[in-house]
Amino acid sequence: MAASMENNVHPKIGPDISVFMKGGSNMLGFRPLFSRDSKCLFIIQGSSILVYNTNSGEHIRQLCKHTQQIVGIQIYPRNHLQLVSCSSDGTVIHWDYTDGVVLKEYNLQCKVFAFFMPFEDNSICFITKNKYKDEENIVLLRVRFSANEHREKRFLMKNLLPDEKSITFGNKGEYVAAVNGEKLYAYHVKTESIRRHLLGGDRHFTCIAAHPTETCLATGDDSGRILLWYNFMIVNQPAKSVLHWHSLPVTGISFTVEGSHLYSVGGENVLVKWTMGQTQHREFLPRLGAPIKHLSISSDSFMLATCHLDNSIQIISSHLTITQVIQGITHNHVKQESSGTLPVGLVYDSRSAALVLNGKVGHLQFYSVQTDKQLYNLDIVGQNVVSGASQNSPIIYTEVERAAFSDSGQWLATVQRRADGWSQQEISLKFWQYDNSSQTYLLNTKVDLPHMEKVNKLLFQPGSAVNTPLAVTTSDDTKFKIWGLVDDTDIYRERNCWACESCGYYKSSAATEAAFSDDGSLLAVVFDQMATLWTPENNALKVALSIPGCQDNIRHVLFGNKGAAHLLLSGTQTKLVVWNLLTFCIEWCVELQVVALAGDPMSDLVAGITKDSTLYVYRLGSSTPVYTHENVSTSPVLSAIFLPNALEWKRKSSTLLWQQTSQLYFMNENQELLTINESSGGVGEAREQGVKIEGNLPLTPFGQLLAKKTKTGVESVQRQRHVQLGNPGSDAVIDMLGGPSHTLAPVESLCLPFLTALLIPKPDSKATQHEDEDKPRAPSAEASSSDSDSETKVQKKQRKLKRPMKLDSVQRDSAHLPPPTNAKQNEAHLWKVAEENFDWLGSCF
Repeated sequence: MAASMENNVHPKIGPDISVFMKGGSNMLGFRPLFSRDSKCLFIIQGSSILVYNTNSGEHIRQLCKHTQQIVGIQIYPRNHLQLVSCSSDGTVIHWDYTDGVVLKEYNLQCKVFAFFMPFEDNSICFITKNKYKDEENIVLLRVRFSANEHREKRFLMKNLLPDEKSITFGNKGEYVAAVNGEKLYAYHVKTESIRRHLLGGDRHFTCIAAHPTETCLATGDDSGRILLWYNFMIVNQPAKSVLHWHSLPVTGISFTVEGSHLYSVGGENVLVKWTMGQTQHREFLPRLGAPIKHLSISSDSFMLATCHLDNSIQIISSHLTITQVIQGITHNHVKQESSGTLPVGLVYDSRSAALVLNGKVGHLQFYSVQTDKQLYNLDIVGQNVVSGASQNSPIIYTEVERAAFSDSGQWLATVQRRADGWSQQEISLKFWQYDNSSQTYLLNTKVDLPHMEKVNKLLFQPGSAVNTPLAVTTSDDTKFKIWGLVDDTDIYRERNCWACESCGYYKSSAATEAAFSDDGSLLAVVFDQMATLWTPENNALKVALSIPGCQDNIRHVLFGNKGAAHLLLSGTQTKLVVWNLLTFCIEWCVELQVVALAGDPMSDLVAGITKDSTLYVYRLGSSTPVYTHENVSTSPVLSAIFLPNALEWKRKSSTLLWQQTSQLYFMNENQELLTINESSGGVGEAREQGVKIEGNLPLTPFGQLLAKKTKTGVESVQRQRHVQLGNPGSDAVIDMLGGPSHTLAPVESLCLPFLTALLIPKPDSKATQHEDEDKPRAPSAEASSSDSDSETKVQKKQRKLKRPMKLDSVQRDSAHLPPPTNAKQNEAHLWKVAEENFDWLGSCF
């Protein structure tokens, strides 16, 4: 019985339903860019630009207007608060990034690979594919826009690579240099002369950078060398000097603004700082976590940004100290054939309400879906990550392949394995207990070689009624084992550890998948084509189920929840089969090639994603899907999970009622975390609401005094009812006169706001009435004595001023005076108050 694909499954009427990327999007495609004041960092993420604060690492805003991949961003030369971006379809957008406003938009009408603005006349240079002398070639074009937006294109170079790191501009656009393979091209813009140089040997260029003030080029090659080229525009054989420390290909080089230092990065996870003129003097920042792909430097040379293959960006100061790390979901950049891209899958931690998956090599990352931030990394293996001798000889690491949490989050179980193909496998089962004092998981038990072969499944027994927790592991060695918590040999009887309580097998088949029932009373273990049911307490076999006429192995097994607890779902390569455990008969069966399966722990729903990236959502009691969605991912889906909703749904008429209690998330091979949501108020639109950049910048005392502050109605009422005590103008005086004298505004512009702050507004009649009702009619003797004491303190304080009571009386009188009818009367009234209180005002200043 084939699943239905009709349109009535999700109606078109109402809000649009789309697939949104919640996290894990690639930030490594192109180099990031610093703002001119180094307070913001711009990161290209697909068709949008992310703006981050370099001091706090906070995500400020997201610039979304392009529809295709952005290939370059540049600061507008005539206004440093504006940004120019270009996408692959030739769309150029001029932004005011402080407000996120599009100022201008035009199209180059061609496909663009890289984008630059090196000249002072605001002309644009871009790499594109074009016909040059009747042949297709990757060329560099320069475009000037006139007043009527007329485009004047000019050809500069050809035989280029479609990569921004393969081209550079020197001396404010005086010359252009590019590398391709073993060839170096240098083009002088004014004379239109070109020079060609060869690297020599079997090496190939990987990147290039130009000296900011001298006619000097720095190139990196695949052998780890950095060559400095001099007089390359004059002679055919220019002078060269070699800087060689890297053992792997150089992936990025950059000069400082003055040209006194050169930075280089590669696959060694190390940032190298070279001192020009002293080639033997270099500094290092090692152990940066992952190989570095891109390098960017700020305009003041005080900050650097390194892009790592684990999808992280680290902001580093010129003193070689890490100041901020911009990290969402960590990508697994070490892809080993033995474990795959995402061996652990997607696991939920109820204690921290975090999504847990593979992070760095040998680590588990705890990721908050609500805030799109990584909480922390937990080191499971405890190994040093080092670079290999070459790209063709990678190092085989020990990777975390399985992880599971208990219902309370008190226990975490992990399985790690190292298999290099020629030596004995190293397999370890670890049990971690959460420690409240250190707020992390501490190792409780380590079992070396718990199985003789690869562990296929690891899970804890659910159910709050279970007093002693149990865990189950299945393996290719044809056995599954049940692990229990036992008393350890401690004289104080305060220690416990995990040990194997029982072992089960069925014929000689490998134990692959396993699942517990909702209450933990039944355990389902898959042995090839058979699904067996066991009681975990005594490890007794209840029944063995098989699909008639099906020779495929069972790849998925899942118990129903809530009202479907008596149903068992099993999935093969081509089918989904639901068993009724009360009658041991097949309830329903559909033809589907499911690659990822997830059950909702809060309902009887189950979601399956097929090989062609189609989502099906079923209730286990029916073979008709309640929801389908095609093309949910551009790459194959690896794992899926239902997470409890953080916010209650208030829209009862929503078309996604199947996500009322839990939200479905799934991850593909590109390590992108995706979800299904409505376009209005959905997940994708939430990230566009950024924080104003002005709110993240420091203000001067005068700027704080004149800053615009939004006031709600409740705040205005509370301010009217607030009673000022002591000197009401002291804070205003400190704000105005706290800065240097040369930065202060004229006295004429300061006096009026200062006097306005001294006046007490007229109290609200309703608020006064409520205050009168709250007053006691017969004050006690203690209250009278306390009032007399406070009056004595006030009188002592007032004797220190020349005219202590004059301003208070004026304030009381002005509070009951009718408000002035226009601005001139208001200003005259304020100056009258200033004249009467001139002596007291002078004492304050």
